[in-house]
Amino acid sequence: MRIAIVDDERPARSELIYLIRQCEPEAEIREAESSEEFLDMIQTETFDVCFVDVDLGGMNGTTMASMIKQRLPATQIIFATAFRDYAVKAFEIGAMDYLLKPFDYERVKKTMARLKEQQSEKRPEPGFEINKIMVNAGDSFRVLDVTKIVYIETEKRSCKIHMADKSFYLQNESLNNYESNLRKCRFFRIHKSYLINLDYVKEMRVSYNSGYCVKLKHYESECLPIGRSQIKEFRQIFER
Repeated sequence: MRIAIVDDERPARSELIYLIRQCEPEAEIREAESSEEFLDMIQTETFDVCFVDVDLGGMNGTTMASMIKQRLPATQIIFATAFRDYAVKAFEIGAMDYLLKPFDYERVKKTMARLKEQQSEKRPEPGFEINKIMVNAGDSFRVLDVTKIVYIETEKRSCKIHMADKSFYLQNESLNNYESNLRKCRFFRIHKSYLINLDYVKEMRVSYNSGYCVKLKHYESECLPIGRSQIKEFRQIFER
């Protein structure tokens, strides 16, 4: 489970992280101490759930939650705050739960149990693997085998899907949505603008300013940049 905690108070973040780990030791948890830091974070990352404080200094937490829902529609929102007065507003914008500070272990445990139950309900039946996506091909809708997709890149407000046969499809979808849908199909977000199929990785090489880029089979003339925050995780995939 990938979890983000957005709170400008370090002690509150630390307390919530401790309680979550008591319930879900394997959870991958990321912290953000401001709305700006978190908005930068979701340019390259997706989360199953975000715990958001109401008082974030420069931005109200309910506004932040609305933005999360727009960019990451599949992400659950849980408010974690000392303010009681925003509960109605929180549920109006689709929040899953509302935790009050100081946090109570049993209350957090109940919330995490609900999250795990929802996740298990979303999983496909055993033996059923989704390896197709449908795209708009202009005069029809075409079903693509995801194993034939080499990479997907952002193009203005759309996405361009590059296939192994060098064909491409321009789609009015966000890269965040593709990342969420293809996460289990060996795709990895190397950069805020690129989602690649790991089975087509040919090599990683040093790029300008001591950065790195990756070359993909069938597209050897291009070298796609790897975001600095993604380099460590990308290398670990091939070092396991």
